Amino acid sequence: MYIDQSNPTAVLFPHYPDTIPKELLPGNVWVCCDQDKVPMVADERHRRAKSSDASTWRSYLAARDAYEAGWHAGIGRVIVKGEGLVGVDLDDCRNPDTGTLTPRASEILERLDSYSEVSPSGTGVKVWVRAALERSYVKPGIEIYARGRYFTITGSILTQYAEGVEERTEELRSVLAQEFPRQKRRSQRRRGEAVGGPVLGRRLDLGSFLYAASVETLGEVGDDAAEIKCQILCPWIEEHTTNPESGSFVGQYQNGARFFWCWHSHCRHRRWGDFVRAVAPMMKSVRIAPRGCTGAYLEVTLKDD
Repeated sequence: MYIDQSNPTAVLFPHYPDTIPKELLPGNVWVCCDQDKVPMVADERHRRAKSSDASTWRSYLAARDAYEAGWHAGIGRVIVKGEGLVGVDLDDCRNPDTGTLTPRASEILERLDSYSEVSPSGTGVKVWVRAALERSYVKPGIEIYARGRYFTITGSILTQYAEGVEERTEELRSVLAQEFPRQKRRSQRRRGEAVGGPVLGRRLDLGSFLYAASVETLGEVGDDAAEIKCQILCPWIEEHTTNPESGSFVGQYQNGARFFWCWHSHCRHRRWGDFVRAVAPMMKSVRIAPRGCTGAYLEVTLKDD
């Protein structure tokens, strides 16, 4: 691949190739990123990459060549569904001057004891493990991804932990149990009425709709105000600037009402109806199977909330 080395990027994130585990290198699963950590196609200077679009991923060598030529600020690897890799992102847990970790981060890192590296900012840590995990989990301070995300790779390893990507299914489950305890569903007051107001019409199962509309769900987020809340890839991600894959959520309240919210400035005026029209413009209803039933479906209209 030819790389034009004129007009390099002003700031480069650290990247030490010799310490990156060999099991992370193979395959076209690599992207680059700009200074705001927006993922970029490695061999194109101005085209964004997507964690949900394999056509925008390249090999590690292509990403490293572009990085070394100054085309992009950093290099990242995509967490791909089905490959058995999980990424754990711990934010604001490290003093960049002393390297001291918070007690919470130290406990998690010691429990996982797998390849761990310092994030580009120096204030966070990213961990790669092998584990069986069906979905992702996200909350402030800790994000655990089973797919649909990329992590910047610095190679700035924490030498007190394992150098390779280790099998840690049971250990990860214990972290999840501690950090993401199961929330008890609030019981309904009486049939046809849920806490928060009456249910209008048949109730849409949010998960069924997201699946039917092929919406990329990054993880479930705890929220006391909602029955369920998920972080998703925004359908208007091309309009986002800083951290384009973050800040977009859909959910459902106890009374069945749905919501969409995105903190990016281009999306703040958009609501559930706009979201539905964007992800499923031709879908008027969705068929869902009532719990405990097989071979029977309800037809639920996608009414704007």
